[in-house]
Amino acid sequence: MSNKRFMMIVNPKGGTRRGATVLEAVRSVFDEASTELDVRITTHAGHAGELARTIDPECHDGICLIGGDGTIHEVINGLMQRDDPRRMPLGIIPGGTGNSVLQHLDCLDPLEASRRIVSGNEQPLDVVRVKAGDEIVYCVNIIGWGAAVDINRTAERWRALGPMRYALAAGSHILLSRWRRATVILDDRTIEDQFAFMLASNTKFTGKGMLIAPRAEHDDGMIDVVLVRRASRRQMCALFNRVFDGTHVDLDCVEYHQVRSFAVKSDSQDLLNLDGELKCTTPVEATMI
Repeated sequence: MSNKRFMMIVNPKGGTRRGATVLEAVRSVFDEASTELDVRITTHAGHAGELARTIDPECHDGICLIGGDGTIHEVINGLMQRDDPRRMPLGIIPGGTGNSVLQHLDCLDPLEASRRIVSGNEQPLDVVRVKAGDEIVYCVNIIGWGAAVDINRTAERWRALGPMRYALAAGSHILLSRWRRATVILDDRTIEDQFAFMLASNTKFTGKGMLIAPRAEHDDGMIDVVLVRRASRRQMCALFNRVFDGTHVDLDCVEYHQVRSFAVKSDSQDLLNLDGELKCTTPVEATMI
């Protein structure tokens, strides 16, 4: 991978706001591999996506980023929206709070991530196409509905608490259990009921270390769906206590499905959690591409 040139997108405000510090720490890895970095510092929301959408493949051999799951989401959408059908390699260096995608890849150390990038050992990454109304969004981590949205919304308000905010937000919503009536379609199976939440995942982790989908693989062409219908507060507490080691999937209140597509049609327009970003509303259709 020597003499390669990568665009390096750095989000200075992502997660723990240490993007610039991480960049300086990993520069030597790229220098030693004779890899040139075209560094771009993001200045506004959506900037990372704009850079990915307009990158010139004739001038760059790949695109890298330093940030969290939100930055990955932006860059993926920028790459998928390109007019140029060519796909470029994507290198990810952790710089966020949750870093769920990199936790799935067992690569939470920025130096190790950089060494993997310059080694050139590429691997495929599944992408889910999400259609909500007239909007098309691409996801590589999670699509959440119900309590999965409520928890993330609370966690965003508690951002000053750092990584622990995810666990605190999840705990608080156990005490405020809410059920939504909806029709959920998993491939060709239709379920009409009241639900606490649905979380569809392409990776094993969400939040900060929650092993929500222990059977998920990022390149198997399947979406792992964790579905909880009307559950008691005691069951929800048990789920929360066991979600960090993945044994929650053995609980009676938890359904685990592996599908290629799903849809949610709720009685109201409910907000969605798309790779940690709160946007779009039901009804929603998602397809693994």
